Amino acid sequence: MRRNKIIIDVLFVILTTLILTGLDHFELLENYIGYALIPILVAYFIGQQIERKFKN
Repeated sequence: MRRNKIIIDVLFVILTTLILTGLDHFELLENYIGYALIPILVAYFIGQQIERKFKN
């Protein structure tokens, strides 16, 4: 189970990096890069809470 969590965490980080890199390539993050981490962190922590809730 621990191994699956690590794989999912790594995939989330890679996917997030790809999305932010793509948005930066098209210059869509120019003024708002400081705010880009807020929804990413919220999604990550919501996923963590859902995992804990449905783990049992």
